[in-house]
Amino acid sequence: MIAVVMRDPAHAVSTPCEADEIDLRNLLAPEPLMRTLGLARQLPQGGGFTVLTPRWPHPLLAALTELGLRHHGQLLADGSARIRIERPLATFLPG
Repeated sequence: MIAVVMRDPAHAVSTPCEADEIDLRNLLAPEPLMRTLGLARQLPQGGGFTVLTPRWPHPLLAALTELGLRHHGQLLADGSARIRIERPLATFLPG
């Protein structure tokens, strides 16, 4: 199960991409990678979301770069990571 945390709980979430933060820390590899990439591919221009992963996601960051997405992250004290992913307003979609 994925926990979704929203900035403003008064607004319903119709898709996972509209959530502010998605907690994937309780999932085993490769689920955090696969779910994050699935959501990232759906991002509209100017859209973004944050994921919490069980550890620093080197393969995910490389894949996001290949998709032309911006990302920045923070290593947390428990060894997990918080990664913000955004699609710029103008992105060339490979492939």
